[in-house]
Amino acid sequence: MRNVYFFGLGYCAKYFINKVKIALKELGDFQVLGILDNNVNKVGTIFEGYKVYSPDILKEVSCDLVLIFLMKEYSYKLVFQQLSNLIPKECIHEFTFPMKLLLEKRYKNSTDAEIQETLEYISNHKVTVFNQFIKADDTYDEVKWDPHIGLPYVDFRTVEGKKVPMYYPSHYDFIERDGMRYVKNLLWEQSEGSPHLYIKPNHGIKDGDCIVDAGVCEGNFALKYVDVASHIYLFEMDPVWQEPLKYTFQNYENKVTIINKMLSDKTTNKMCRIDDIITSQKVDFIKMDIEGAELSAIHGAERIFRRNNIKSSICSYHRNGDERAIRTQLETYGYQTTVSEGYMLFLHDDETWKKADLRRGIVYGER
Repeated sequence: MRNVYFFGLGYCAKYFINKVKIALKELGDFQVLGILDNNVNKVGTIFEGYKVYSPDILKEVSCDLVLIFLMKEYSYKLVFQQLSNLIPKECIHEFTFPMKLLLEKRYKNSTDAEIQETLEYISNHKVTVFNQFIKADDTYDEVKWDPHIGLPYVDFRTVEGKKVPMYYPSHYDFIERDGMRYVKNLLWEQSEGSPHLYIKPNHGIKDGDCIVDAGVCEGNFALKYVDVASHIYLFEMDPVWQEPLKYTFQNYENKVTIINKMLSDKTTNKMCRIDDIITSQKVDFIKMDIEGAELSAIHGAERIFRRNNIKSSICSYHRNGDERAIRTQLETYGYQTTVSEGYMLFLHDDETWKKADLRRGIVYGER
């Protein structure tokens, strides 16, 4: 058995340790001996079921692998340098390293060129959600403060070129640089090469379209087209975004309807069917990014799909098997389906850490 230590006690460790344990179990031949951290007050305590040690224990024990649970690159580099004075550098990796091993094991004989490109890419880079598929440079949008409503915002450009404020929750975790706050990579997922593109050639939004945006978050997709749309229905259940969305779209109340419920195939106090919200209006475009509830929401929109000629962009990367299931259901409604290019690796799903499955990001549907 190869001896493994984890490093870190923060949010990254708390969120990902159990997922990494799934990958290590799939790989076999690994045993986790404990957690390392520089906080002397935590040494000897128990964290996520493991005893916490000072990194100096590496001078006394046999260790084959240390996985660093830190998100910030600067912090990772400092810890890597510290640990490299105790054990060989080739034994130190960031926490997604077991996923890299699983991907190589699963897909080494794949004939898919994009998958082989991914394997080659991750051999020299850390594993991420998008890996090599997004090549756009990082962007930084400056965060400003609206004293009248007490919320931060960034200046956003609509498709018509109009500058409008897009608001964020007051305690949002922004990037800080040189004493300023920024939103990093605001539209990065929608850049060229992304497997997460909602809009592509011949599959876009026209003047006068009625849009359904399910899984709105900060609202950048809907806000981009708000000037050209005839009406937009925003479905966002997360209470964190409800106040910011109200102010982002406050000047468009005549054409924007915000529904603070989860989309589903049934209507209750906390969830709703699209068919029960939009009863008569023509719908032209549906975008869904709702954390694995997409298939259920499609079932709850049967009348809307059958009655209209809708262009849809439905996220299919949240759950294993969703791509096939979503395509099948849309085809049942009379739609032709295709998928986005490239692959995503959804690191927030436990199944991904077990199966190391690369997934298509978007299923496109149109008649």
